[in-house]
Amino acid sequence: MRKLVGQSVNIKQFIWVICFLTLVVATPCMPQVIVTSVGGSFPLFNGQDTSAWTQTGNANWHPIENGVSVDQGSGMLVGKYYFTDYQIQFNYRIDGATQFSLFTHCLDLNAISPKSALEINLSSTPNKGFGAGSIMGIMQAPYIPVINQWNTVFISSESNQLTVVLNGITVANKMDYQHFQTGPLAIQFGGGKLEITSLNAIIPTRW
Repeated sequence: MRKLVGQSVNIKQFIWVICFLTLVVATPCMPQVIVTSVGGSFPLFNGQDTSAWTQTGNANWHPIENGVSVDQGSGMLVGKYYFTDYQIQFNYRIDGATQFSLFTHCLDLNAISPKSALEINLSSTPNKGFGAGSIMGIMQAPYIPVINQWNTVFISSESNQLTVVLNGITVANKMDYQHFQTGPLAIQFGGGKLEITSLNAIIPTRW
């Protein structure tokens, strides 16, 4: 009996090894959502394409190392993966003419706006008085310089509480929101120059 039990354990171990090796080999060819099953932090850009996003508009998105860049046209990249609670962090660089914002918890993919999502302005030019780091229509950020430099964004959403940190300055700290639940991210570009790198997400079960 001991011998049979030992063999059973070995068979299970063998199956796990085969499954792991299959995942490692296949991962580069799979949709990026598969990466969530093998680690805490996973990238939303792979440096090769924008396959994790659906493009709208005519912006000329180009893959770069660990990210994406754009300098012509306008439009959105709408994420294919839905989040409820999450953490994301990324770096970005813009010029003075760039119009750039990030939408979270998008409820209506046919009409993405501050009415159907949380919009965070990341441009240098204030939009209706809401400057860089502001949550449109909800919370104004203090003046935060963002032009012609690398900027770091941290966003956390947990149990309907939103935290937004731009360049080390906390704009919102566990701000309560109730209207927006599960939905994808959306990146909005309206002109100028934009580079985004190291856009990574963490799902709650791995915090």
